[in-house]
Amino acid sequence: MAGPDDISGGRMKTRILLIDDDAAYVFLCKRYLRVDETFKHTVVSAGTVKEALAICELESFDCIVIDYRLPDDTGTEVIKQLRELLGLAMPPTIVFTADGGEEAAIEAVRSGANDFLAKRNVTQESLCRAVKNAIEKGMLRKSLMHRVSELEEANLLLRKRNEEIQRFYHTVSHEVKTPLTAIQEFVSIVFDGLAGPIEEEQKTILKYALESCDQISSHFNDLLELSRFETGKMTVNLKPSSMRDVFDHCIVAATPAALAKSISLTVADQPHQMPLVMMQSNRIIQVLSNLINNAIKFTDVGGEVVIESEVIKNGTRLRLSVRDNGCGIPAENTGMVFERLYQVNPANDQQNGPGMGLGLSIASEIANLHDSCLSVESELNVGSVFSFELNIAPAEELTDAA
Repeated sequence: MAGPDDISGGRMKTRILLIDDDAAYVFLCKRYLRVDETFKHTVVSAGTVKEALAICELESFDCIVIDYRLPDDTGTEVIKQLRELLGLAMPPTIVFTADGGEEAAIEAVRSGANDFLAKRNVTQESLCRAVKNAIEKGMLRKSLMHRVSELEEANLLLRKRNEEIQRFYHTVSHEVKTPLTAIQEFVSIVFDGLAGPIEEEQKTILKYALESCDQISSHFNDLLELSRFETGKMTVNLKPSSMRDVFDHCIVAATPAALAKSISLTVADQPHQMPLVMMQSNRIIQVLSNLINNAIKFTDVGGEVVIESEVIKNGTRLRLSVRDNGCGIPAENTGMVFERLYQVNPANDQQNGPGMGLGLSIASEIANLHDSCLSVESELNVGSVFSFELNIAPAEELTDAA
């Protein structure tokens, strides 16, 4: 195949195989192609199918021009045989027809020829144009094949790296969490005074140690969660469930953190009859808890965090939101908050509590498994609202559940 380095006198060099048993017509075509202004063609000719196949076993070409009627077979049959011989290296082809008959044209198209020309209508301009178009299509096809090959190699490499990361997650989790659990147990024994009396200052230090162990364990759990999403092993079992129970669980769990900062944590007014929604309750608790804890984390002392719910879309969906009047997120960062390991302000995150930037990413993945997506509206120094939707349980689901 011709390439960008095959240039001569400003024209790209190409190789053409002309298969025709009419010596006079071969001479005419060579003369036409010799004066092509776009390419500098080297034309090799063959008078029979057997000769053409022998040549193609030894040489490569940018285009093959074939007469439909040959002494030992038809041009379309030659194309089929060449395709079997050359496979993906098969160059573009043009079929000559002596009478321009419809049958030959149809056969040419069926055989996969790029073009066909009636011999009696061939001119220098038409032949050069047909060859030029065929070569350019061939070059484009070759470029696409090369690009596809590169992408396939890159994809294989990414999969390999992904598998290595998964193995790393599991290995590190096992190798670290096992001794970490032992450390927690031993520190707890000392903290509870089971190994002997301790001073209050020592107890405070041990409390910090236990909290640090909990944080490390939480980070490893987050990494394992992400690895499950990446491998497609994370699934949810959706069934009609009560949002009131989810709200109660999340409020109880987050209340100590809210009280520590004198933050008002409330659930907005709800309809008397809250509809059941299709969800896996423990996973939605995980999502809401993450949003509530983040809201508390980035809201100043004395602020407020409100959990809201609203039936929308003609009673088919329930929108859940967590609203705060905290520090807010800069407009240029709102589109990235759900990315893994992303933190809007790492320094501020450290000030407000440790984190790896995984919580919102995990929450977003769980929302996706519930046929939803996590969204955010935020204004700097005003506050943020994180929302997602759940499907309200249809009547037939309620009947089955009953």
